[in-house]
Amino acid sequence: MTTLVFLLILLAATIHAAWNFAAKKVAGDIAVIWIGLVMVCAVFAPFVLFIDPGQIAFREVIPFIIASGVFNTFYFFALARAYEHGEISVVYPVARGFGIAGTALLAGFLLRESVTSPAAVGIAIVIIGILLISLRGGHHRHSLLYALLVGAMTTGYSITDKFAVGISHPFFYNFAFTVLFTLLLAPYVLIKKQTELKEAWRTKKKYSFIIGFGTACSYLIILFVLQIADVSRVIVVREFSVVIGSILGFIFLKEKFTWRKFAGIAAVVAGIILVKLS
Repeated sequence: MTTLVFLLILLAATIHAAWNFAAKKVAGDIAVIWIGLVMVCAVFAPFVLFIDPGQIAFREVIPFIIASGVFNTFYFFALARAYEHGEISVVYPVARGFGIAGTALLAGFLLRESVTSPAAVGIAIVIIGILLISLRGGHHRHSLLYALLVGAMTTGYSITDKFAVGISHPFFYNFAFTVLFTLLLAPYVLIKKQTELKEAWRTKKKYSFIIGFGTACSYLIILFVLQIADVSRVIVVREFSVVIGSILGFIFLKEKFTWRKFAGIAAVVAGIILVKLS
């Protein structure tokens, strides 16, 4: 993995942690999240016109757009529910950790990606670190279950997207599946969350902006990186976001700090370094 690729992934991880922090600040309000997604779709739409149609491969990429759209629909729904009661320093590591384990496993099976010994050890250490952070008593059970669902959806869209960026332009693909899952979430938000939607638009637009453009920009970086790097390595280095998210939770949300969490964060960092060196 080159230094440029490594730094791009770290940038994406930082942005990802920032928008998750914003999502936790609003207690996972799906109305706030949905408004942010609508903002992104509206702003990004004109730029699609500048993409060479020959780079889109629309017919071939449709199945991947649909699959990623469905995965992301459940991802955002589950993430919102997880943050209703769960701490970011717990929900975030569980979701990301389960996602990395599943992605690494499926990438070897479906994409035939080879994993060197240092990279394999690094992946294992990252997973151990995430378990140390998250597996302790006192968590809200439903939040953990939803966090695991987020991780499963992460595995699904990560593998799907690796295939998709091999045949279609990353910007178009990102825009297309974002539009799709925004539309899929619309009936639930517009029918079940009308009061929350009005309140979100009136008082929480800044959080919508951070969440919407944070998720779009962080993943757009990853889609471009996936064109030149193995998905198993990319998803591991992205776990640096776990460190940032946990620190934000400790400092700004006053979440409980434990030595178990500290050991887990240290393990995540050590694992990332091993993957970088492989």
